[in-house]
Parts: sequence; structure tokens; C-alpha cells
Amino acid sequence: MLVPREPKLARPYHFKVNREMAAVFRNSKFSVNVNLALAYGTIAATMLVGLANISGVDGASAMYVFGDSYVDTGNFRDLSAFPPYGSIWPGYPAGRFNEGRNLADCIAELFDLPYPTPYLRLENNSEALRGVNFARSGAGVTYAYGLTALVSQVDEIEALVEKHVLTKAHLRKSVALVNIGVNDYHVRNRRGAFQEHDKEQELHTTITTIVDGIALSLVRLYGLGVRNIVVSNLALMACAPFVTEVTTFTSCSRNATLLTQTSLHNSLLQQRVKTLNRNLGGLHIILVDQTKAFEVLFHHGSEHGFENTMTPCCIGKAVPHGLVCGHNDTAGHPMYTLCEDPSKHVLFDTIHPSEAAWQTAVDLFAHVDGFTVGGPTLRAWMSKHGV
Repeated sequence: MLVPREPKLARPYHFKVNREMAAVFRNSKFSVNVNLALAYGTIAATMLVGLANISGVDGASAMYVFGDSYVDTGNFRDLSAFPPYGSIWPGYPAGRFNEGRNLADCIAELFDLPYPTPYLRLENNSEALRGVNFARSGAGVTYAYGLTALVSQVDEIEALVEKHVLTKAHLRKSVALVNIGVNDYHVRNRRGAFQEHDKEQELHTTITTIVDGIALSLVRLYGLGVRNIVVSNLALMACAPFVTEVTTFTSCSRNATLLTQTSLHNSLLQQRVKTLNRNLGGLHIILVDQTKAFEVLFHHGSEHGFENTMTPCCIGKAVPHGLVCGHNDTAGHPMYTLCEDPSKHVLFDTIHPSEAAWQTAVDLFAHVDGFTVGGPTLRAWMSKHGV
């Protein structure tokens, strides 16, 4: 099957804002620039008015996924198109950035739903009804790496609704998964702001822009009919291998910028989710604590069967491929080292968790109190709302 090319970078939109919309984003200890936040999505002026209060559904019909490489299952194939990606499951490189299943796959299994088809690989309308994955590796809320940003991913599901491939009634019975944000901060930090301490206001503005971009996309999904949404907070950037390499993968960073980005992003996202749940009738968002789950895996992974909690399974051998998994030299020899058993590692490559780590994280979300933010366990949330 031919794979469509990655869509060109979309341009920012112009849109209308009404008083109700602006009010949703003013309930925060941060000073929210509504116009700046709205620069990442189209919102109809009447979206918050007159939408029906939809009660829980009797089991989700399908899952729709938005985000980055933590949940991309085949829309953007670069390094993930080469071995050893996919070596454990499905047995060949299939677009997931680890050796097997990722967060989207594990969440689909939890909900007892089919794995959503990558958007760029849809072959017919019936596939869309079984779930679609719109996520792109490298994507952000802003146009982090020039790839399909969150706003454009929501445009894609909106187009399916406008073409009557998906209906609002179907989406009310489905569940959405959103995991995004870390690429926005990574790009900012690479510009030099990572080590600077005189950019506090700029940092707060950046965090507000990113979080409000997520919130606006959640409102757009609500307007399309989606009522049940699982949202992840940030990955634990301070423990990513590209940061911990300097300590030979022995300890997480104490860099103030990384820690501030994570804590403020998570705090503001929690406020936005709470505000949306309170103001939009019938909306059920649950915020899973990805940061806390991976703190446990990095620092107490042995309690969950992991022998290597911070050292990646796959590590590049040589510059410019340092830490990059999946490259071969001109003779076809791997330019990386690979562990014997990825299931004993929390991390598979430079930043992406192993399948075993994702399964453990989802188990924590689903069954252990304290691994969702301000709510019940994920499994209890599913039961409460009939998802």
C-alpha cells in the first residue's frame, strides 16, 4: 500500500471568540492570553452554547488518538521504519518508536477496542469507524518540528465528520486519547533557553500557550461530539536519556528549567481540565499522571520487574548517530547496540519507553489510586461513565 506523504505545514487560523469561550480559560492562577492561546485552533463562536448534556455510554465504540511519538502507530515513519523497531511486536518495523506496543496500543487494549488505524493508512470508511490514530511523531501543540501539529490533527477528524464518515453520535460513544507537549519544550530548550535564567516571563507565556492549545483542541473535540477523553500530562523530561547521558544514565537532571516546565505545565493542565469538565455539559476528561508513573519506573522500577531503569535498550554507537537507534553503516552493519531483553528496560531508545514500561504505566493508571490527577483510577472512571 502506498503511504501518503506527510501533509504540508498548516498556517495559523483566524477565528471568532465569544464571551463564554474566553471565560473558560480565565479560571487560573496564571494570566491567560486568550488570543494567543486561540492561535492554535479554529473555534466556532457558538461551540459552548446549546450542546446537549450527554450521559455516559455503554462501552466505547472506538478510540481516536492525537499526539506525538508516544502514541503514533504508523503515520510518520522515519527511524521507526528500520529494525530493531517493531522487533517484538508485530515482528517488523510498523511505525511505533519502540520494540512493540506503545501507549495508544495499551490504552486500546484496556478499553477492549481495536487498535486505531493510522490516519495516513486508512483504506475505507469502515476502518475509520473502528478508530483512527491521528498522532504524528515529532508533533507539538505549536509547530515544534514543522510536522502536523495538534490543531491539524483535529482538523483531520473534523474533515471526517464533515464528510459524514464519522458522526457526532458515533463519537459520543467513543473515547479519545491525547498525549502531546514534550516536543514543544524540547524545541524551545534547544534554542538556548534551556540554561538561561532570565526568561521566566517567556517561559510562563510558553507554558500557557502550549496548555491552552491542548485545552482548545479538547473543546473542538467536544464540539465534534467527543465526550470521553483520556489526557496525559508531560513525560518526565529530566530523566530522558538525551539528558541523563552525561551521567552515563545513572541519575535524572536537576536542571531548573526542565523541572519548572514539567511542574507548571502539569499544574496548569490540571486546572484547564477541571474547568472544561465543569463548564461543558456531559464532558468527561480524565488526566492520567504520566510524570508520576515514570518517576516510579525510573526510581523504583525493580519493584515492577525492571533491571535497567534508566539505560536505554538500544543505544547508538557513533556520532552523528549517538543515542539514535535504527541506523546502519554503508556496509549494512548496525551502528547501535541492542540489549538482549527489552522487557527488562524502562526505555527502549533515546526517549521512548519499552512495551513493558507502557503496559506497567497503564496498569498504574487503571488500577492504582494516585496515578490519575484529581480523579478515580482509570478503570473506575471507565465504569462510572460507561466507557
